[in-house]
Amino acid sequence: MRNKCKFGHRRGQTRKSLADIRFEIKTVQIKEEAVCLDPEVDEHINWFQQEYVKTEKDWREIDKRMSQTLEIRRKLIGGRTPLKDILKMFPFLQCPYQLFREFQLLTRTDIFKKTRHILESYSENILTSLSLVDNPIYIALQEKMEQHTDEDMLKHMKMTATCLLLPDVFGEDSSLFVIVNDKVQVSTPVLEVKNPFNMDVCEFSLYLEKERLTKVDDCITALAALIASFHVFGIECPRRLSQTLNFLETLIFDVHSPYSPSMKEKEKEVGFQHPVT
Repeated sequence: MRNKCKFGHRRGQTRKSLADIRFEIKTVQIKEEAVCLDPEVDEHINWFQQEYVKTEKDWREIDKRMSQTLEIRRKLIGGRTPLKDILKMFPFLQCPYQLFREFQLLTRTDIFKKTRHILESYSENILTSLSLVDNPIYIALQEKMEQHTDEDMLKHMKMTATCLLLPDVFGEDSSLFVIVNDKVQVSTPVLEVKNPFNMDVCEFSLYLEKERLTKVDDCITALAALIASFHVFGIECPRRLSQTLNFLETLIFDVHSPYSPSMKEKEKEVGFQHPVT
């Protein structure tokens, strides 16, 4: 192949580089592994696309058809079908409810319920950890809390701050986890949060491949959607976010996980306790 690239090419034809030939070989291999869609699946896909644009949606039928197409959807995602194509075929994966339902079909775990428990149980310990005392978000939280006395509002603010600050507790790259009042720059799943401590105008969005997947109402739904997206779309966890996501998934799935010594120290700091088995 190297000799042909270097010396041999027919007269009148453009010489191809080794990289071009490798790309062609790779393309052929991908095509050979492509998943064929039968007429029944095509019918489901057409129905999803038509139903998605309707104002009044038949959620019972949506649930039924999403369950029926789970196997082919997992094959497509496992075969590295581009995300935009997956969302075109199955647009309801952009809805938090269906994202959570897909996660539950795969793991038998209620991701929203687990995420709410995590934020409610660990907010106080995370917010009082020493590494956050000088953090700008923590300072902004303290200033906002001084302006309010309503318990529900204060609780919401603390959970929102916990969602924003969790990577900082583990000394990891928070820009891979959440972007506050700025433009999303990363391709992996990330949250975009605007005006986090202003209850009237705060916004939470989940981004994948620098495009907004869905907009949600609160930090619990936002964090649950972020965690679910890694599993549902088969996306590998960024290395600079591994301890943060390991911590969350250990709580979500109630399992022990092999952590480094520094990880265990952070667990003690936020008051984490492994479930008794």
